Amino acid sequence: MKYETKVLEIGSNAKDMLQTGLLILFNNSAPKDLKPYCLITQENRHEGKVKPGDTLAINKQDYIITAIGENANENLYDLGHVSLCFDGSETAKLPGHMHLTPYLSNDLMSIETIKIF
Repeated sequence: MKYETKVLEIGSNAKDMLQTGLLILFNNSAPKDLKPYCLITQENRHEGKVKPGDTLAINKQDYIITAIGENANENLYDLGHVSLCFDGSETAKLPGHMHLTPYLSNDLMSIETIKIF
């Protein structure tokens, strides 16, 4: 297990962000203006560097990581912050992005856990 966390809060605008294929994670240190757009997570457990080909599980649904930005590991482990892009891109568009496939099929309101292995 490279990463594991529980979702504490779902921002009021997170569902709108998901309509664009983007889900933003942040721990409790998220800036006040950004919190409505994020899934707020507890302090996370981590071990090892996340890389393309790893699996991200939201509840019991698996997604394959297709690309990861140069700052995504550091941000994820230090701040619980990463932008999950469900577009299957094989090249990270921004340094803090993690790209995945397939498109998110979970009901946003039921997300409880996020794991990467």
